[in-house]
Amino acid sequence: MSPSDQTLNLSELADRLFADQKLLHLVGCIRRAREINSLRADLAIAIETLDALDRVMSTPRENAETHRDAMESALLNTAIILYARATTTTSDERKGFDLRPRFTDDQRIVHQELMDLRNNAIAHFGSGGSYRGVWQSEVVILQPRGDGGARAGVVTRRQTMDKKLVQRARGQITVTHDLLAKIGIEKLGEVTTMLNKEVAADPQLAQLAHQYPLSLDAFLASSDAANEARSAVNKGFARGTVQHD
Repeated sequence: MSPSDQTLNLSELADRLFADQKLLHLVGCIRRAREINSLRADLAIAIETLDALDRVMSTPRENAETHRDAMESALLNTAIILYARATTTTSDERKGFDLRPRFTDDQRIVHQELMDLRNNAIAHFGSGGSYRGVWQSEVVILQPRGDGGARAGVVTRRQTMDKKLVQRARGQITVTHDLLAKIGIEKLGEVTTMLNKEVAADPQLAQLAHQYPLSLDAFLASSDAANEARSAVNKGFARGTVQHD
């Protein structure tokens, strides 16, 4: 493989430039492209999670299938958590992107509903805020025993599935994913344009970049996955799964 055929790690290049306090506009451009496409990846997985949920719900149900209730609940909760992580939360390793100004009024309502569920029912106990239903509720009761006495108890109601919520979540997650996919492509285009401009102005930048090669085979733990990633340069997006024994 010639140096021109090597995959280069622009994230490491950005870290080096940042440490040297050089080309900070390029550093910001590279890091923002990574962040936006990372957010989009969360939403792509959320959509696949809802696809899996649809397959589970489409199978005939037997009575008292507690394992299926748990599976459906876990898939729905995961999709909502991934949506919230991609649209609202930030961390030291990834900045967020506020898409709410790009949402319609109806989309903002569903967005808030999903966020309320994540914050006030799934990640933390609560009734779910603006959720259009009863996600969870508990009351203490006094139940007569039939022998003239009574005993205190707690009755718990937990929502495991809401098909209308699934439909609303899928629509919202899909719209948001498509918005971020478009922005992510634009950001990657900006990286390419800026790199070409800076290399033309200072050819030593290309030499510096080649100090940070990346083995896609090792990074993705699969030669097949690496080939798919290389092909995505031309087709825009590749998705794969690597299974390990």
